[in-house]
Amino acid sequence: MLRFNLKEKLLDHSDQREPHGLPWILIMLLLVLLSVAVLYFGRSVNYDPATASTGRNGMVRPPRTYSVFYSGGVFSPTNLRIHNGDMVKFQNNSLLAVRIVPDSEKDQQNGVGFSNIGEIPSKNSFSYTFSTSGIFNYHNEKNPNEAGAIIIR
Repeated sequence: MLRFNLKEKLLDHSDQREPHGLPWILIMLLLVLLSVAVLYFGRSVNYDPATASTGRNGMVRPPRTYSVFYSGGVFSPTNLRIHNGDMVKFQNNSLLAVRIVPDSEKDQQNGVGFSNIGEIPSKNSFSYTFSTSGIFNYHNEKNPNEAGAIIIR
């Protein structure tokens, strides 16, 4: 009989109380958090269309600022892809001044280039906004082997 009563006790779950409401409370909390996340991340951001460019999928995107660093005789990144209306900040991190010039006379004549800025002193920068599509190749006037390119889409 002891064995039979022990089996009955093991099979009888009436003494245990299951938390029926806890899983539903957790599900409701998860749904509320998901709703808040959708509202927060789905909010619209107002961009000024006059200063924004159109991306690949036709969406308007704000202009961005990219940096090109010059140090140790190297422009980094050497090649940079940007969109029309984006700005590039050339930062001279070397000990000597650098003068950035376009590779082609066509770019110099069209006003694309830096012929009017002169040298960028050490630890200083120069920013330029590119407004025409194409490839802009440039180099250090003092050493043409120190070069880079900006691809404007």
